[in-house]
Amino acid sequence: MSSYLLLGPEAGAKADEVKRIRSELAARYGDGLEFERFYPFEGEQGELFASLANDSLFSDHRLILISQLENASAAFLTDLAGYLANPSPSATVILATNETSISKKIMDAVPKERTRTFYDLLEGEKSAWIRTHFRRLGLTITSEAVELLIAMTEDNTQELRTVCNQLALFWRHDSPMKPIDEEAVQTYLHHSRVEDAFTLFPHLAAGDLKKALASLHALLGSGDYQTPVLLVSGLLWQFRRLLSVTEGFEEGKNEQEVFTNAHVLLKNSAIRRPKDKTTYREGAKRYTSKDIRSIIIALAQADIEVKQSRTEEVPLILERLIYRIVIKKGKELSTASFATLL
Repeated sequence: MSSYLLLGPEAGAKADEVKRIRSELAARYGDGLEFERFYPFEGEQGELFASLANDSLFSDHRLILISQLENASAAFLTDLAGYLANPSPSATVILATNETSISKKIMDAVPKERTRTFYDLLEGEKSAWIRTHFRRLGLTITSEAVELLIAMTEDNTQELRTVCNQLALFWRHDSPMKPIDEEAVQTYLHHSRVEDAFTLFPHLAAGDLKKALASLHALLGSGDYQTPVLLVSGLLWQFRRLLSVTEGFEEGKNEQEVFTNAHVLLKNSAIRRPKDKTTYREGAKRYTSKDIRSIIIALAQADIEVKQSRTEEVPLILERLIYRIVIKKGKELSTASFATLL
């Protein structure tokens, strides 16, 4: 069994490393390689450890990727370290976190030579990376377009690569001989956003029902059967984080202290980006800590419903959840009132 630990916020480089490891294993096992991805959210832990403990009946070897370990509880990390001390010989495990360090038990359990840290690109490196990427695609881009592209994307090469490829695809069919300009970035990149729990949450924090429902429908339109489960898990994580923020403000703490000490399940999850601070500031103004506890209960109930319901029932369950969060602030609602008001 091999285990890998991928640390740091640079998601693109980590994704490349996962592909490299997967390619190596595929060359060795061919069609006998099975790939599974898990997150440390509540509801997935039992399935994860069951998968780790049992050999597959249908494959020679399994590659198991456990992402977002920065959200894991101390108990989860302890159980995971216990597994790594006595692993299955038929599985390779990749552990990934956006933080640059993790529980000492995990660090000690993974060989040093299989532990790598991936840092964000520096500002100057981003510009060079974008220009080089478009040059490889046979295109050029203006300085103004580069700056706007940097401002509109996250600090990692994974998103940069995605949006650059999307922009290049459009530009090849429009003006391939001209440099990509600022207007192209502003007009077309804006419409290529992929919806997820983290793009939906700001609408919930602001109490915008119309935008929240539009985001939900775009998300459900992805066709990924795991989307509803990951959506509820992601929102549960964010509302727990918002609860720590709201409680901090209610206790009279200043904003810097509140954002620095934000946490999820007693694990620190500081809020650093200005955009995220605005989102959580709005959420704390709109929802009291009592409201958020009700919302967390609503999310936990929805998690069970989504997992037990038929596929065609899920959109209505999630629509009701969004309405319950935004309008009722977590309080229970009746079918009749929901149908009438919406």
